[in-house]
Amino acid sequence: MYLTVFLIVAGGIFYYRLGQHEYGRGFGTAVASIAMSLLTQVLLGWGLLGFLGGQVVVLAALTFYNMRRGKHS
Repeated sequence: MYLTVFLIVAGGIFYYRLGQHEYGRGFGTAVASIAMSLLTQVLLGWGLLGFLGGQVVVLAALTFYNMRRGKHS
């Protein structure tokens, strides 16, 4: 239980900071990470690999968004 909460918070913080750096607002990216974490960990019960897979999906979605937007860092 504590590991689940720790992973959700850590993922949210990471994506918040990423969103602040990339888009100037981190709330949306943090919410996406937390929502994916809750989906994979709490609702589906997929454990650590599900959490990591969900976070990769969020990162891939942000990468795709940046590619479509034409942003080159």
